[in-house]
Amino acid sequence: MRPIRIQGVLPMKKIFSFAAALLLACSFVRPAEAVDALSVIAGGAAEPAADTAASADQTAARDEIPQPYVPSAADAEACSKRLAEIERILAELESLKADEAAARFGVTAEDVTRRVENLTLLKNAYPRLINAIGRKKQDDADLARQKGDTSSPELTLNDKPPYKLSYYDSYIGNLDDIRKQIDDAKEGLARFDSYAAASQKLVEEREAAWRLARDNYQKEQNQKTSWQLQGAAYLLEIARAQLILDGFEKERAATALAKYELQYQRRGYLQKYIRENLDLSAESFAAQIAALNAEIKKLEDSRPALNRQLKQAEAAAETAEMKYAAVADDKDKGAAQLEMSYRTAERDRYRLQLEQLQETLVLYAERKRLWTLRYDLARGAVDETTIPAVVKNMNAEIKTLENNLLDVQKDLLSLQSRQSAISKMLDSETTEAKYLPGLKKYSSAVQASIDSCLSYTAAVISLSAQERAFAGELQETYKTVSTFDKIHAFWKTHAATLLNTELWQSGGYAVRLKEFLIALAIIVFGTWGARKLVHMFSWVVGKYFKFDETSRRTFDRFVFYLAGIAIFLTALHIVGIPLTAFAFLGGAVAIAIGFGAQNMFKNLMGGILLTLNRPFRLGDVIEVAGVSGTVTDLGVRSTLIRTFDEKEVVVPNSQLLDNQLINWSLSDALLRVSVDFGVEYGTPAKKVKDVVLRIADANPKILKNPAPWVYFADFGDSELNFSLYFWVNQKIASGMKVSGELREAIQEVFAQEGLRMAYPHIDVSISNAGEKQRTSQLQNL
Repeated sequence: MRPIRIQGVLPMKKIFSFAAALLLACSFVRPAEAVDALSVIAGGAAEPAADTAASADQTAARDEIPQPYVPSAADAEACSKRLAEIERILAELESLKADEAAARFGVTAEDVTRRVENLTLLKNAYPRLINAIGRKKQDDADLARQKGDTSSPELTLNDKPPYKLSYYDSYIGNLDDIRKQIDDAKEGLARFDSYAAASQKLVEEREAAWRLARDNYQKEQNQKTSWQLQGAAYLLEIARAQLILDGFEKERAATALAKYELQYQRRGYLQKYIRENLDLSAESFAAQIAALNAEIKKLEDSRPALNRQLKQAEAAAETAEMKYAAVADDKDKGAAQLEMSYRTAERDRYRLQLEQLQETLVLYAERKRLWTLRYDLARGAVDETTIPAVVKNMNAEIKTLENNLLDVQKDLLSLQSRQSAISKMLDSETTEAKYLPGLKKYSSAVQASIDSCLSYTAAVISLSAQERAFAGELQETYKTVSTFDKIHAFWKTHAATLLNTELWQSGGYAVRLKEFLIALAIIVFGTWGARKLVHMFSWVVGKYFKFDETSRRTFDRFVFYLAGIAIFLTALHIVGIPLTAFAFLGGAVAIAIGFGAQNMFKNLMGGILLTLNRPFRLGDVIEVAGVSGTVTDLGVRSTLIRTFDEKEVVVPNSQLLDNQLINWSLSDALLRVSVDFGVEYGTPAKKVKDVVLRIADANPKILKNPAPWVYFADFGDSELNFSLYFWVNQKIASGMKVSGELREAIQEVFAQEGLRMAYPHIDVSISNAGEKQRTSQLQNL
């Protein structure tokens, strides 16, 4: 059955959609007369700063769905109107029960509660906006007035120059307060800048959420989507209000920073003016130091009384603790505990005062040092190139003072927390009257500790400001120092630091780089000079006494070692390094010998034994461990041998002691050498001997005594074997070279005398007995 369409009547779905759209549009419009607040709560949002019905009509005609409300950052009146509207909506919504409102708007009770919370946030945001707008106008006016002040700063000073150091220090404290305010303003500016960035991001996120709710509403217009669209508009309005507030706070921090910087600039000029007009005469300085010494003496005189009070307080606290432990009745426990707390607070108070008294004396001593340094700088008694080191020390002291201040602030927080708890008990109506006197005494003791901490805090802050200001003054003075002086002082300071570097310490004495370098220079140059003197001394002694080369070298080394020990001990004595400073080396040497230096130590001892026993001398021909040659040097660790083929072999001294050693020239320099040769069979042996002896006699390098001789050795297979034996003086000639010369001469003279040198040959005999036997066999066949 087809539905019946009635002319002039819209379908119910279109009627509902039209009604919802109309309701949403009305909720965004704020007519001159009162509107139903609950309809606004149900959906839609108020238009941005539109107060007339005409503007609302234009907005509705321009946009199908009006935009969320944009809080004003400059119009306090618009913010007040919006606040009144929010308060009216919130009041009417709160007049309904959550279930009733939820049923009316087609949402849950939790949704209604969230809506109330969001409206409450808006209600609290607009008064802050109104106050921020008014405060910004006042801050801008104060900054403009401060910038327009062109009067001379020194006219604001009550005192006239010249000024005392104490007056200057008090002014520095005020200037330091402004500096701290500048630091706080910079920190606040950075903090609010980050807050504004976060709020801007939140606004962008909620704008996207509102656009999503708007699109959902356009797709399906009902109470739920209308409620969600209005909720998104409220959240976006809250984020925009917070962004404006963060911007105000950021501007306020920037304005405060500009005001403080102007004040600091003005006060800085005054600080310079006062410093330039300080009375730094000797009389004024002496008078101020005397006044400071009087304050120090006054503090020191108060110490005995504080010590007596502390002992009494400790005894009273101990008695109170014993009484509290002995109380059995719960009714008396409270009074006993209160008395114990009071006595304990009194004891802690005197302890704290004694500690801070000592710290205050240190502060006064530091202030006295600063005054003296400033006075010395003014009269030119300070080396200006040392200013960086002074400033570095002052910065370290400032850091220490800041740490002390943090510790005192912790104590103050604890004491103030305790005092707050006592005050609450005193003001409480439930506190029994019998406890009030004890609580008051307890409060008085805690307050005395607080006052002591505050007094010490003021002293620390004052001294910290003075040191910071004086460090700045020193840095300004250092700018006037020439570049050459700065470089010279820098090198001098760092060179001194480097030279004073501690290398090691032993026996209560430290060896530094400077002392070590001086000792090393004495040892190096002393060793060089000692070597020259030893050689000269050896040359002079050698003129009167006959020394062989080995003895001379042994003598030189022995004297040189003694001189080296003397130089080493002298170097240590000159630089003031005791031998005990090297005590740790004894153990290290013993361990090295035991593990890693056995061979080296063995060779060292071998060199000493070879030097003393002298189994060979320089120039001796020896043979050891398969090495033959002439000894060219005998060292502490090894011996140098030059072989017959002119190779130099370094032989460890331990091998010369452990292996069999053949010395060819221990008792004398004579060496017997042999030359072997052969002649053909049939050669007269006597003629051969005569010719060979004549050849040996003709060689001047061969000794005549012992005389050379020829030995008929054997009948060989192909020759007659002869051997020529002769002696040479190794200091004059080499046996190997003489042997070669003799062989050349023998070959030449034998050719002249008709003597033939033999050469290997074999006689071969061929027999024909086998051939005859084969012939006989053939004949028999």
